[in-house]
Amino acid sequence: MPQKRLQMLRGLIELVRPHNLVVAALTTLIGYGTVASIYGGDIVSSGYAYAALIVVLVAAGGYVINDYYDIETDMVAKPWRPIVSGRVSPGAARFYAYMLFTIGLIIALVTCPNFIVFGFAVLNALLVHEYSRWIKRTGLPGNIVIAFNSASTIVFGALYASCMIKGKVVLPSVALIPVLYAFLLVLGREFVKGIEDVKGDAIAGIGTLAVRFGVRTAYMASVAVLGLVVVLSPFPYISGVYNMAYLILALVVDVLIAYSLAILGRGVARGLEDAIRASRRARSALKLAFMVGALAFLAGLM
Repeated sequence: MPQKRLQMLRGLIELVRPHNLVVAALTTLIGYGTVASIYGGDIVSSGYAYAALIVVLVAAGGYVINDYYDIETDMVAKPWRPIVSGRVSPGAARFYAYMLFTIGLIIALVTCPNFIVFGFAVLNALLVHEYSRWIKRTGLPGNIVIAFNSASTIVFGALYASCMIKGKVVLPSVALIPVLYAFLLVLGREFVKGIEDVKGDAIAGIGTLAVRFGVRTAYMASVAVLGLVVVLSPFPYISGVYNMAYLILALVVDVLIAYSLAILGRGVARGLEDAIRASRRARSALKLAFMVGALAFLAGLM
C-alpha cells in the first residue's frame, strides 16, 4: 500500500477515536442488559451486537464531523490531527462522517423498524452533528448536550432491547437509573472541564459557567451535581436489578468523585491558576470514575 494511502487510512481510524467507541459499546450494553435481565432475554446476543453497531457508527460519525468543524481551532491547538495535518482532506472527512451516520441509521431502521427507536437514533445523530457545528460554543447548553449524548447510549440500548425481546418499545423505569447516573457524572465532569478551559473559552466567547460566573460557581455546580451521583449510587443495588458487584464498584466511583472534588476545592481556594491545574487532575479522576461506573453496572448484571 502506498505511503500516502496508508497515512490516510490511519487518519480515518484516528478520526473515529476507537477507544471512545469501545466505551460507547459498553454503555450500550448497560441499557440492553438491564432490559434483557428484566424481560428474560439474552444479554450478549445478536440484538446487542446490532445495537452496539448502530451506536458506534453514529458516534464515529460524530467524532469525524467534530474534527471537520474544528479545523481552525486544531490548526493552532492540535496540528497533528488527521485533517489539519493533511492526511485526510476536509471533503473526505465530511463524506466519511455522513456515510457513518447513514449506515448506522439504515441499520437501525432495518433491524428494528420502530418509530421510537429509529427516531431516537436520528435525534442523537442530529445532536452530535449540531453540537460540533454550533452548540459546543454555547457553554451550558453544550454541557447538557454532551451529558445527554453520553447517557443516550444507555437509553438506546434499552429501547433496542425492548424492541428485539418484546417486539415493542417498553422502557422500564429501572432502566433510567444508569441513564441518570451517567448524565449527572458527565455533566459534573463538563463543569470541571469548564474550569480547566476557562481562559481559552473566555477568549473564544464561550459562555460556560466558569466564564460567566467564575470558577468558584462552576466548582459549586460540580459539587452539587456530582454529590447527587454519590447520593444516588446505592439505589441501583436497592432496586434489586444489580448485584453486590455493582455496589462495591459504585463505592470506588464515590471515592474517585470525592477525591476529584477535594483537590479541585483546594485549587479553587488558592486562586485561578491553581484551580486550572487542579481541574486537570480532577477531570482525569472523573474520566476514570465514568469507566468504573460503567463496569459497575455491567458487573452488577452478571
